[in-house]
Amino acid sequence: MNVQQHERIARIKQFSRYLYVCLTWIRYFLWVMWPLVAVAFLFGHKATLKIGLIQIDDVELSIVQRVLLVAVVSAFMFLALKLVYHFRELIQHFSSGDIFNKKAIDHARKALLNGLVIYALYLSTLLASWIYVATQSTQTTVSINADFILVLMFFGLMYILLWALEIGCDLNEESELTI
Repeated sequence: MNVQQHERIARIKQFSRYLYVCLTWIRYFLWVMWPLVAVAFLFGHKATLKIGLIQIDDVELSIVQRVLLVAVVSAFMFLALKLVYHFRELIQHFSSGDIFNKKAIDHARKALLNGLVIYALYLSTLLASWIYVATQSTQTTVSINADFILVLMFFGLMYILLWALEIGCDLNEESELTI
């Protein structure tokens, strides 16, 4: 292996360590924000909310609505914490230079799955808000948002990278058996 590749690997390891620290701080931030947001939704007096197409300005929320909001936010926070955990563990494998192994691939797969579930939760809140607006209004407007195309491209790219990791793991196992 030439010197240029050693330098590149060292830079990848160093950047992975920085990313690992950043993900650790994001994890701490999510753990702190989760109860604060829940308390704000449960015990706040008035709220201005925008969920999808719905905007509620300075309206007193019932306890049922508050509990429903806390449940949705808690589901999102739980999935976000799991996503950060698995991505952090994957980056830890990168920072140690042990990329092509089954544990790293398992963490990558679980991070992608949690990301897809978060996006499905987002889509379901958009659908619920659209249904709510459609039932409350006499005039129905349908807005088309092309963000889902970008999300499909992003998750498609991430699955291609996951498959590349799996192929690299298989090649790594074969080379170990050959030696």
